[in-house]
Order: sequence, then C-alpha cells, then structure tokens
Amino acid sequence: MVKKLFEILNGAFNRLILRLFSSRSGTGSGVHKFIWNIGKKSEVYYQENFVKNLDVNLFCNPDSELQDYIKNLIYIPNGSVPKILDVGAGPVTMLGKKWNGKLIDITAVDPLAIKYNEILNKNNIQPPVRTQVGYAEKLTEQFDENSFDIVHAINSLDHCFNPVEALRQMLKVVKRDSYVVLYHSTNEGIRHNYSGLHQWNFYEDSGCFFINNSKMQININKEFESKAVVNSKMMDGGVYLLVTLKKK
Repeated sequence: MVKKLFEILNGAFNRLILRLFSSRSGTGSGVHKFIWNIGKKSEVYYQENFVKNLDVNLFCNPDSELQDYIKNLIYIPNGSVPKILDVGAGPVTMLGKKWNGKLIDITAVDPLAIKYNEILNKNNIQPPVRTQVGYAEKLTEQFDENSFDIVHAINSLDHCFNPVEALRQMLKVVKRDSYVVLYHSTNEGIRHNYSGLHQWNFYEDSGCFFINNSKMQININKEFESKAVVNSKMMDGGVYLLVTLKKK
C-alpha cells in the first residue's frame, strides 16, 4: 500500500515536471535527466532487495548457455569468440555465459555499477562478469564503433533518460549486419505511474516499435529506417516485447 502510494505521488510529480517544461521535454532535454537522477535512488533500493534474494546458481553460473532469443542472431567466423555488450545490466548480467558451449566475451555496463558492486560485495557474491560503469547514451565515449557482435538490453533501456539516443549509441558500437537486441516489459511507465526510473513505455503497434511517455511518441522503425532493419515481436502473451535492430 505504501509502495503504491509512493508510485502515485512520485509519478504525479514527474508528470508535473514534464508538463511545466513541455517546450523543453524532448528526448534530449535535461528534464528527463533531472527526473532520472531523482529516480535512481528507488532503483538502487530495488536492486538491493534483488541481490539479497539472488539465485546465484542461475545468474552466476559460468556454464550457463546464452538465451535462445539471442544465440541464433550471432554470425561470426568459426573459432571466433562472440563479443556481447549488455547495456543497463544491473548488478549481475542476466546473459548466459556460453554460446554453444564456448565462453562468450561479455562486457556489462550500468550507470549505477559502483553502487551495485558495493551491494554484491556486501552480500559476498562474486559474479563471473562484473558490471562496470557505463551510460547507454554515451557508449561511443567508452567503446569503439563496430566492435560488438551483439549489443543487448533487457528491462533497462526504458529506464534511460534518453532511450532514443541510447539506441543510436548501441547501433554505433555493434558491427555491421549484426544485431541490437532488446527484451523489455511492455508499458512500464504506465504500469508504474511514471515513478522512479519508469519514465518510458515500449510497445508494438502494427508491426512497428514505439517508445512514448506522457508527453511524446516516437516510431523507432521510422526514426532508424536509414540505419537499421527493425523487427518487433510480442512475447509471453504480450507481457514482453522482443525487438531486433539489424545494423545496415
């Protein structure tokens, strides 16, 4: 009850900020970053509880296989090691650590990585892949362009202060003819009353991938039609949305 009340009040505050600064609330404005900076405390609190109840055998298993929705999108020369960037990975990347039995070169980034690693150390958890500090909106400041076989995000891009710029950056660092892969719950902003970091909705309509919030709507297929082939697929009865962007 208290949590729900907080969501309602925090969401109302966030929507008020967007309304007051509507002329400056484009995806690249400082308004969204202001809201994000307020909301990140609630995300750290959520992840603290997540780590306390973490299934170590599931998420920290070095022999776990890469998820099916990703593994068939990797096309590399025989004998090569797949390089995957996991964006907004949280305390522990949820990616499997092997591809057809071969170890994967995984890089996991998250803007809150310092705090998350403190939480892991406090709980004596040593994951096979440590998350390092990295912003989805600034990937090219950290990594070379055309350097990853897959760039992935699960339930994280809708937490960004600028998910459209995050997608641009993800497409820049993935190799040509390779994939950016997104797996997200649909309409998280609406579901959480736009509280905390839940500022965006991801959904599919008429075959197109859309991102919106209480002030704007972006058709990602049109936004990126010159840069990528975008495909969307509803998963698990419409609870999740799988999006692939194949870089041109």
